Amino acid sequence: MASNSMQTPAMIQVIPNELWVSLESNDSTMMKAVRASHAPDGRKVDVKPMLRIIDNILLRAAPAIVEGTYEDKGLLDEEISSRSDVDAKLKTLASIIKKVSSELFSHNNLILSGTFKANSNVNQTIIPYGMDCKCTCSGGRDVHATIMMLLNTLSSYSWDAKVVLTVAAFIVNYGHEFLLFTSSEANNSALAQSLAFLKQLRDITDHAKFSKAKIDAITKLIKGIMAVTKYIVELHNLPPESLATDEAPMSNAMAYIPKAAYWTMLSVVICASYIASVSGSEETTELLDLSRLASEGSKILVILKSYKTIYKEYEDEKCKTAYWDLVKTFSSTHSDNMTVLKTLVVAKDGKQHLVGHASKRIHIEELREKHVFLLASGLDISKEEIDIVSKLYQESKSKLGEVQYEVVWIPVVEKTISWDQEKQQKFEQILAMMPWYAMPEPSKIKAEVIKYIKNEWRFENKMTLIPLDRQGKVGSLNALDMLLIRGNKAFSSLYNEKVESIWEAQQTWTLELLLGGIDNNFSLVLDWTKQGTIVCLYGGEDIEWIREFTKATKDAVKNISSGTRVELVYVGKNNAIKEVENIIKIIEEENLSRCWNDLSSIWFFWTRLESMLYLKMQQCKNLKNDRIMQEVTTLLSYDDSDRGWALFCKGSSEMALAQGDVALKSIKEFSERKDADLFQALSNYIKKSQKIQRCSRIILSGDRQEIPSKKLSSDGCECSMEKCFVYRSCADK
Repeated sequence: MASNSMQTPAMIQVIPNELWVSLESNDSTMMKAVRASHAPDGRKVDVKPMLRIIDNILLRAAPAIVEGTYEDKGLLDEEISSRSDVDAKLKTLASIIKKVSSELFSHNNLILSGTFKANSNVNQTIIPYGMDCKCTCSGGRDVHATIMMLLNTLSSYSWDAKVVLTVAAFIVNYGHEFLLFTSSEANNSALAQSLAFLKQLRDITDHAKFSKAKIDAITKLIKGIMAVTKYIVELHNLPPESLATDEAPMSNAMAYIPKAAYWTMLSVVICASYIASVSGSEETTELLDLSRLASEGSKILVILKSYKTIYKEYEDEKCKTAYWDLVKTFSSTHSDNMTVLKTLVVAKDGKQHLVGHASKRIHIEELREKHVFLLASGLDISKEEIDIVSKLYQESKSKLGEVQYEVVWIPVVEKTISWDQEKQQKFEQILAMMPWYAMPEPSKIKAEVIKYIKNEWRFENKMTLIPLDRQGKVGSLNALDMLLIRGNKAFSSLYNEKVESIWEAQQTWTLELLLGGIDNNFSLVLDWTKQGTIVCLYGGEDIEWIREFTKATKDAVKNISSGTRVELVYVGKNNAIKEVENIIKIIEEENLSRCWNDLSSIWFFWTRLESMLYLKMQQCKNLKNDRIMQEVTTLLSYDDSDRGWALFCKGSSEMALAQGDVALKSIKEFSERKDADLFQALSNYIKKSQKIQRCSRIILSGDRQEIPSKKLSSDGCECSMEKCFVYRSCADK
């Protein structure tokens, strides 16, 4: 039997008991030294992109570690690869990550220095990418000294940055290789074997040296490291005013973060040491250390989670009090609009300015005694929505003598969603399209303001426009609908409690009502009808029906001896902008008909129809006797059919609306009767067909509380409609 002197000496750095004892107490000499090492210089490091990249690495090497974090790792790939700002940020941090890697490697090399003397197979040591193994010193450095060296290196960074940079250095140079070479899927792969050979890591794939128990223990600890790291980042990135308070619980949470950070760095150093050490000796000690670290990490995680829960309850209570103060402010009478505007618009940090595109700023006082519209929307507000409101806004500015107003955008962002560089860029892109001003930092909008907008102004996801008069009194919550229908002429009705004030006396269903507004495309259609042209507005997304219908209409017109002129105009489909854009390209390429190639016009047309429906629902007691209501409901229901639809117009008031198949048949039947009056023949056929039409449906964007159940019905159907909800993703639109 070989003597003990010939065996490979123990290389494992055992965690001393004194360290465990010191870790238990926040007032220990060790923890005081940890806190004393913290000397931030004020630099801000957005660590979240780096965390996503670490997760991306782990998703490939060991999906169980980040299980449940990302439903689709392909989306994570796309997010990372499509963001140039991520690459720029990582370049600025590359040198510090390399330095931390060097110090981790130096620690492990010192631990393994005995191996260099007793074992010639020095290539078993993992050498971080881009580094040469130049350390030949003997002896060892205790694990606490290594952590203090890392803390001193990272002293100028915030606690969350210290932890993420350390974890990044570990994952890049140790963790991902260990997980790759020890996963059951990778052990037999050519990739794993080739990488192991190139990096001289043959023993890592030898389960006789690296037992399953050790693999599982290290994997479990890495999972704990990632969980604690994410909670440190989350707590550290709470609103600054919450972190700055001396009130519990946040002062306690901030005081606890150094301990959680120390545990994370300790776990990283130990994991790196045990991965670098491929010897099978002392495995019992290793497993005890790993198990105890994982257990301590679980306790830390529970405490961090409790601080997050307590913080949420604490903020909810503050928000509740502030919310009712806000309700009281809006229900009170004021001499001007400043009290209301400052309560709403002034951010958490007390700043009283608004920001526009090109970094323009105005003080909120410039809005004193002015009419103001508050535009509430998410960051998903569309270009079409902005374009239409912009036209209204600029029209009010250009016509002297009529009422003028300002618009302030309030971006409504959920407080549960973190505000990062990507969202900031999106905010700036949207702001650049707006000719008005906005709150400068959406992340600093007070929670009670968001709650008030959602509860009192019924904001969900759709853009909302709230009018404030010169004294801060809130006008109609239907302001946007009213402006879309009548343009700025509706302004005088915005503070009238009766919804019907929006409709002109004795107003009925006419082409002017259908198309009236601020869009030039609409004016052109009205001009044609005044010249005696029959106009056919049609829509849908069935390109084969469109081809057949437009051809049949053109053929029918050729056979008319009276010289009747017909203009075909494609007006798209509701809530299907992408599909409509593709159809417009085909219509233009094949010269099928005219079309509105401005998508804003199409959005405006369909949104106006929905606005008419919403307002009529609030006004009408007997909907079946309201012609406007019936026509709007029928048109919206036809739009949702599988085929298209067509509206034939003669002059201002004569209109005949039909579903796609009926419209096509009416045109074909007319072709067989060349001597008939075109519009009259089509109208008669359509009226006859309506009596036998089947029931239909309407899909509206958003859930509007104004629409009660079982109150809608479309033309040709005596049944009431059931109100239900349809959920669909962006890809379905």
